[in-house]
Amino acid sequence: MASTNRDQLVRPDWMSDEDFQGLLDATKSLERIRGDAKEDVKRYKANPEGWSTGEGSPSGLPTLLMTSIGRKSGEERTTPLVFFANGDDCIIVGSLAGYDTHPAWVHNLNAKPECQIQKDADVYAAVARDITDEERAALWPQMVAMFPPWGYFQDQTDRPFAIKVVSRA
Repeated sequence: MASTNRDQLVRPDWMSDEDFQGLLDATKSLERIRGDAKEDVKRYKANPEGWSTGEGSPSGLPTLLMTSIGRKSGEERTTPLVFFANGDDCIIVGSLAGYDTHPAWVHNLNAKPECQIQKDADVYAAVARDITDEERAALWPQMVAMFPPWGYFQDQTDRPFAIKVVSRA
């Protein structure tokens, strides 16, 4: 639905017209999303402090870098992701702005759950697993409260978002 009808998205009540236009511009194509992600990886690596709390990230949201191994290429792939902290674990959401396909990193973690996480200057080995139904039911409202676009974009697609729990290895 969202992949083919981006021009029919309706502004949610909780978002200003200006913020909604910015969201539409930032998510108007997968190419734009991927290009912005590459630039965010460069900015993060150049100045990592404060990103995990949102203080150093352009979005103001807690952001980590997750490096996985490409399931087809076998090469390292690094992706900036907004995350929800749950104790020592990081919860990451494969929303891809409500597009009807999972982001590549989801497929990569499905094939090989071992990954590397960077939170600010702290880089560590980690392992990802799918969130359980019980965890999803308990955490989703908190996650959407922290980052409302997750809920908005989930409503735009029939694809259930992949949600991964990432734990230090």
